[in-house]
Amino acid sequence: MKKMKYYEETNALLHQFSEDNQQYFEELWDSFNLAGFLYDEDYLREQIYLMMLDFSEAERDGMSAEDYLGKNPKKLMKEMLKEAPRSSIKESLLTPILVLAVLRYYQLLSDFSKGSLLTVNLLTFLGQLLLFLIGFGLVATILRWGLVQDSPKMKIGTYIVVGILVLLVVLGYVGMGSFIQEGAFYLPAPWDSFLVFTLSLVISIWNWKEPIFRPFVSMIVAHLVVGSLLRYYAWMGISNVFLTKVIPLAVLFIGIFLLFRGFKKIKWSEI
Repeated sequence: MKKMKYYEETNALLHQFSEDNQQYFEELWDSFNLAGFLYDEDYLREQIYLMMLDFSEAERDGMSAEDYLGKNPKKLMKEMLKEAPRSSIKESLLTPILVLAVLRYYQLLSDFSKGSLLTVNLLTFLGQLLLFLIGFGLVATILRWGLVQDSPKMKIGTYIVVGILVLLVVLGYVGMGSFIQEGAFYLPAPWDSFLVFTLSLVISIWNWKEPIFRPFVSMIVAHLVVGSLLRYYAWMGISNVFLTKVIPLAVLFIGIFLLFRGFKKIKWSEI
């Protein structure tokens, strides 16, 4: 049974419980929100589903969730995490790589929309990738430790340390992009447009398949339109302020409007 199947079955069981018991299991799962990012989420969902399945019989006999499982859902969560397998190495590596890839793509898209020459720096990318992998590994290790701590002070300290690490990673990312110039090269036309349009097509198709990411397609299209217009104006020698400033800004505002409109249309209950 896959993750989505467990989710659907768990929701179906949850709605069969009394209001108090529903609240108990909702609080239990809320405690796992962060844990699902650090541990095997399929395992956690399976354990909660099996736990609820067992309790459904106990509820018919008049027992409450607190009587059956204990009064502290968070304590139960900590016990489960001690036995839970961690996320696979593949998933642990994939997350920071995807985050960096998305950031680099939107930076490339932003540069394209400004009409400037596109710069590619493999040395910067490798440095940022190494920084993200180290930073993510440290954050994941600290959060795993913090999840099973009982002391509120220890939890607060954990979040402060994580916040500092995230800030250092962000500063390192920006610093590498700004100061490392070795290994940089420019993409000449029309290869810059070919690269950006190809990447945008792939990412837009992927975004469109996921309702939560679909609104971002409007901003991708807006940046592509603006970048194409500015390149056309430069090629034709057009310097009219209305064409080179007002129209690009109007296109970007339309993209932003469609972005927020798209988020309003999302049915979050179905995500």
